[in-house]
Amino acid sequence: MADVLNFKCPCCGAPLVFKGETEKLTCDYCENSYTIEQVKEAEAAEAQSAAASDMTWVSTAPAEIRDESGKLTGYSCPSCGAEIVASENTAATECPYCGNKAIIPTAFEGMYKPDCMIPFKLDKSKAEEALKAFYKGKLLLPKEFTSGNRVKEIKGLYVPFWLFDCEAEGSVTYNAVKEKTWKQGNTEYKKKDTYLVSRAGTMDFEKIPVDGSKQMDDAYMDAIEPFDYSAAVEYDSAYFSGYLAEKYDVDSKEAEPRVNERVTHSVKQVFRDSVSGYSSVDEKNASINIKDGKIQYAMMPVWMLTTKYNNENYTFAMNGQTGKLVGKLPTSTGKAVLSFLIVAVVTFLLSMAILGDPIISVIAALIVAGIVLWIMKSSMNTAVKQQNAQEYLIKSSVHLSTKRDTFLYSKTETRKVEQN
Repeated sequence: MADVLNFKCPCCGAPLVFKGETEKLTCDYCENSYTIEQVKEAEAAEAQSAAASDMTWVSTAPAEIRDESGKLTGYSCPSCGAEIVASENTAATECPYCGNKAIIPTAFEGMYKPDCMIPFKLDKSKAEEALKAFYKGKLLLPKEFTSGNRVKEIKGLYVPFWLFDCEAEGSVTYNAVKEKTWKQGNTEYKKKDTYLVSRAGTMDFEKIPVDGSKQMDDAYMDAIEPFDYSAAVEYDSAYFSGYLAEKYDVDSKEAEPRVNERVTHSVKQVFRDSVSGYSSVDEKNASINIKDGKIQYAMMPVWMLTTKYNNENYTFAMNGQTGKLVGKLPTSTGKAVLSFLIVAVVTFLLSMAILGDPIISVIAALIVAGIVLWIMKSSMNTAVKQQNAQEYLIKSSVHLSTKRDTFLYSKTETRKVEQN
């Protein structure tokens, strides 16, 4: 079997867990804490002492065991000796017999070794608290979901991410219209001045994250952004103690379309925000290019929580550094209908009191109730893919080389109106 390792307490020999609050490896049994350097020194001393004796057994068994697809590998748990079966992308796993977290030291050899990582800052209890807080204020949530709901599974996982740096340059042209309306006698005039608006420039983006795991839902990983990169450290397997981890199975090339889409949206948004004073602005054409692209491979801390309701699993993800939690909640049809009716009736009564027109009041009631219900339903699902990269735009790098508004033509429309 392939080798795995874990970090053991120098005092009692129990497995150590990395605690983000103290930034130390802590023993949950004797409650002693150690720095990573202290544990490594203790292990080195133990290894040197053990080197004096040689009681090595030579096995003729295959070094690895794989299934028919060649995807699974067997490892020996260093705590109880049981066999651990993991996928070829597993870097840190859990023994199904004793629950011991084990690190596979060869998982990050060569191209798989991360350039950097962000250690866990928040523990399991904080993830459970965040999930309870996430339920609060969700008026459409079925009562049975919260009253009898229990966390089925919770695990801390280091997720592989690609971090993209680049300079983006582009240009966009718009057809923009300024409108002016006035009345003269029983005639209403509407003048439309049309302009060709041009914008071009450059801007820099830094560390746009794209997850590199097929097992993780992209929407969940996007939604728990951003991470605080100032806390990033060099890769050290000691940080994996007490957690699970996988190396990437989506390479940087596969991840490029997602980051390109986000950069394109962000560049267009910067250009669009510089256009003002018009009644309408329609994009005519755009050209966005990326240059000086740089990519880093990183591991990010994520808590994954699973609950069960009506025989269906509901998954939530929490940023293990910032505590931001996202997920999808079930919706009560009865509560949705009741909420719509209450808002519609209240809006209708207020509209009648102000306007006194039943037709307008009915229309207003349906529109307002529909908008409120849409907002309430949107709050039930916060796991949404990111469309832009505004969080990673270096604002000081934005340079508009072209900012031109060219008048094209004017058109005036008229219509007869009744005199009061």
